[in-house]
Amino acid sequence: MMHKPIQFKNLSLSFPHKICFAEFSGQITYGSRIAMIGRNGSGKSTLLKWFAGLIDPSEGEIKYPTECRVGYVPQLIDAFDSFSGAQRFNKALTEALSLSPDILMLDEPTNHLDCNNRRSLIRMLRAFEGTLIMVTHDVELLNATVETIWHIDNGRVAVFSGCYDDYQREMKIQRAAIADELADLNRKKEQAHHALMQEQAYYPKNPTYHKKTAPDNLA
Repeated sequence: MMHKPIQFKNLSLSFPHKICFAEFSGQITYGSRIAMIGRNGSGKSTLLKWFAGLIDPSEGEIKYPTECRVGYVPQLIDAFDSFSGAQRFNKALTEALSLSPDILMLDEPTNHLDCNNRRSLIRMLRAFEGTLIMVTHDVELLNATVETIWHIDNGRVAVFSGCYDDYQREMKIQRAAIADELADLNRKKEQAHHALMQEQAYYPKNPTYHKKTAPDNLA
């Protein structure tokens, strides 16, 4: 069943020593395929848990349509049991899919998967017709299954349309534009410095610059 858009407004996450992101607003429409990327500690997993309804946002709000069913697979940590990481993941994924979710959320799903299991997961996610939201650093997974990138960086969430390769191209263009702007600023700074040096070199040689006017009336 298609869900109505999920609305979210002014989502913010901060700690005493840093701001992860602030004032993040938007909506998620049915069939969206979103990946959250960013450095460790940037707040990706926390943001995913907010959307999964596991914890309430520390700031801001998320409005879910009433008919939404969410399947969530957490980031699996190595445990001392008889199951491998891949087996634990497959079990958690099977439980999430048993809910017939409209929205599937995955946190670093390929951490413990070998190449064959990773490709099986990619095929399954490509065939999944609902909304997909995940946290991952897996480039193959990003390129094969994602259409929108949420990049958490420098205290904000930047939204890019396209797969990871599209995101990389856009970032390269942005970095080039910033580099050009910095180069232009440096050129202007050097020109201003050169003009100042010329002015300082000129005026000491100009006698009118040092001419002193004697008082009209001497006592």
